[in-house]
Amino acid sequence: MKQRYRLMGILGVLLIYELFVQCVHQPIILPSLISVFEAAYEIVSDPMFTVTVLSTVRRTVLTFTGVLIISLLLGILAGYFKALRLFLAPFITLLRTLPTISITIILLIWFGAERGPVMIMACVIFPLLYEMIESSMNHVDSDLLDVCLLFGATPYEKFRALYYPQLMRELSCGVQATIGLSFKVMVMGEVMAQTSIGIGRQLNYEKTYLNMPAVFAWSFVLILLVMCFEFITQILIKELIRHLDS
Repeated sequence: MKQRYRLMGILGVLLIYELFVQCVHQPIILPSLISVFEAAYEIVSDPMFTVTVLSTVRRTVLTFTGVLIISLLLGILAGYFKALRLFLAPFITLLRTLPTISITIILLIWFGAERGPVMIMACVIFPLLYEMIESSMNHVDSDLLDVCLLFGATPYEKFRALYYPQLMRELSCGVQATIGLSFKVMVMGEVMAQTSIGIGRQLNYEKTYLNMPAVFAWSFVLILLVMCFEFITQILIKELIRHLDS
């Protein structure tokens, strides 16, 4: 039943898009679905397609993994030590409130075309993951903490019994939400930096020549990538929870 409704939703989106195409009737603004599918076929048939996609995937996955590890480490420590939480608060506020375009320009100047997109994504994603983890550490029932203190529970036992369930619940939702944002920020950084290879580079190239069907086709490729990685992430988190709970 769920799959049927999802399929109906996809067909509805395609139908609405085609109606807009017929109303606008300007291929350079809104290309038809047929032209987009033809451009997608040409893109996938290109020998460089795999290299281009893997380049963006490699940058995104490695950066996301590194940021997640750092966020876990600092978030858990900040949950235990108030001094560290207060020390990091101004840096997190700065990263969260600084406009993305400002971060993009500054980091591209500092780190160049190849490393710039990586740093841009890290600075955008890190505050979100850190605050999610730090917040989950601070939302444990104080009465349960008193019980652990009364029975002399070790720090590991306290973490395993109280903090870990709360943390995994937050991660199961937060990681899925941020993985899609990670890809979007990475591709935006690639477009701005004009990297030597990547999806952002191809989008920038097609935009220069006003090849809108190819722009839409590459956007469709990015959507499929995000959907695949969100699905994979969901499976990995479920397996991790099942393994640690057993």
